[in-house]
Amino acid sequence: RGRSAVVRKCIAKSTGQEYAAKFLKKRRRGQDCKAEIHHEIAVLELMKSNPHIVNLHEVYETANELILVLEYAAGGEIFDLCVPDLDYRIAEKDIVRLIREILEGLCCLHENNIVHLDLKPQNILLSSVNPLGDVKIVDFGMSR
Repeated sequence: RGRSAVVRKCIAKSTGQEYAAKFLKKRRRGQDCKAEIHHEIAVLELMKSNPHIVNLHEVYETANELILVLEYAAGGEIFDLCVPDLDYRIAEKDIVRLIREILEGLCCLHENNIVHLDLKPQNILLSSVNPLGDVKIVDFGMSR
């Protein structure tokens, strides 16, 4: 659950494929938010070929919400790796790789004149945790 969205894991019945469904309200605090949501969709469409930006699969619309069906990042937030009481240590080479992947994702955004504006450990996900997967940058709701 974020500031303006709820994300839930979902599974395609036909394939068993896991996805993340991001539910975005069209109106927040009495204001129409469709333009912001459509901007987020446009950014995701533009970045579709980048392996370090979460992939958008489908968009659905209900009377009150837009639902973005996104690539599922089973490794969760990179934030969880930043806590000091982990049961294991992350190898330096893995940390270097993760930083490189974050920078590659940001570089692609910046080459397309997009600034994330809300980059934080909670908005950087991993495709898997064991083994340590690839970076997936998410949440482009504040991007410009």
